[in-house]
Amino acid sequence: ECREANGEASLPYSDSRIAELLAYMAESSRGKPVSIAIPENDPRALAAYEEGKRYYYQRRGQLNFACATCHVQNVGKQLRSEILSPSLGHTTHWPVYRLKWGEIGNLHRRFAECHEQIRAPKPAEQSSELRHLEYFLSFMSNGIPVNGPSTRK
Repeated sequence: ECREANGEASLPYSDSRIAELLAYMAESSRGKPVSIAIPENDPRALAAYEEGKRYYYQRRGQLNFACATCHVQNVGKQLRSEILSPSLGHTTHWPVYRLKWGEIGNLHRRFAECHEQIRAPKPAEQSSELRHLEYFLSFMSNGIPVNGPSTRK
C-alpha cells in the first residue's frame, strides 16, 4: 500500500525485497517486547485470534499433524536434522536467513514449508488462515523481546 501510494508497483509478499524490509523493521525493534492486544471493542480481532488458535490445534495433512503436535507435544525432540522448538517466541525472530534456503525468508514461507512436511495443502502467503495463525502466535509471545532477524539451519 505504501509503495502504491507513492507511485511504485506493489511487491508480492513472497518477494525477497519484502523479507529485507521485514528484516530492517525487526532489527529496528530488536529488544523491544512483543505487545499484541486483542481489543475488546473489535470483534474481528477476537475472531482472528480464535481462528488462529483453532488452526494451530487443527490436525491436517497425510501425517494428521497440527502445529501443536510438533511445537507443544514434541518440543525438544529431533525431527530429521532439526530440534523441534516451542511455539512460545516463534514470531520474535523472523524474518530469518535459513541456510537451506540460501536467503532470508518470512514466517509465512516457513508456514508453507511446515505444510509441505506434513503433506498438507498449503495456504497462500498472507491468506487469512496464516495471518490469523501469526496473530495467535504473536499474542502467545507477548512480553518476549524481538530478536530478529536471525539465522537458522
